[in-house]
Amino acid sequence: MSRTQILTIGVDKVTMAEAVARCVAFVRGDQPRLVVTPNAEIAYAAAHNPELTAIINGADLVIPDGIGVVLASKLLGEPVPEKVTGVDLSTNLLAELSRQGGGRIFLLGAEPGVAAEAARRITERFPGVTVVGHQHGFFTPAEEPAIIARIRAAAVDALFVGLGSPRQERWLSQHLPELGARVSLGVGGTINVWAGVASRGPDWMIRANLEWLYRVVKFGRYGRSLPPLAKFMLAVTALRLRGR
Repeated sequence: MSRTQILTIGVDKVTMAEAVARCVAFVRGDQPRLVVTPNAEIAYAAAHNPELTAIINGADLVIPDGIGVVLASKLLGEPVPEKVTGVDLSTNLLAELSRQGGGRIFLLGAEPGVAAEAARRITERFPGVTVVGHQHGFFTPAEEPAIIARIRAAAVDALFVGLGSPRQERWLSQHLPELGARVSLGVGGTINVWAGVASRGPDWMIRANLEWLYRVVKFGRYGRSLPPLAKFMLAVTALRLRGR
């Protein structure tokens, strides 16, 4: 499948349906697969982080997680079909696994107690999907071997890791072969959403591609999010003006 170049990373030209189908195929396969979910902030960070760039470009599926990436692809003349957010892809994957008879999943990330609540709600919402384990994201390096062993012993179909970027991408890249999961996804704050401790924007804002603005305002992330978003668009515009 072809990719469009956004600064230093390649993003797969997939629809949501195609992305879900690929993840299901990964689950049915026999090799560990990595799915990453870069938005504009992550794409801009990767442009200044060769290690993150290499991890993203080496992933088996790179989705356009956010309207910023979609707009950039259009501006650069290689448009992706549509926005494919990590939270929607992950939720749709659970729904498809449920429809096909189930699957074994593991949740890694968020604050203590949050992954457990997400597991409870997932089990209720998606019949046949079994949460075979969960672990909060505040673990020490000394605890990693035991966590990895738990995941491997659980024979996981899909591992959802919400440690924040770039930690989640780096952690998955380092441990992917030993985890034993068929597909591992870096999902940011998705576990918080599943647990009900974080909310998405109103439906009208999601449809209008303004969910990013909702998060900025709700969580007061003006200084954290707006500067990299602006720098990302300026960098993309500069590429366009140079004839990229």
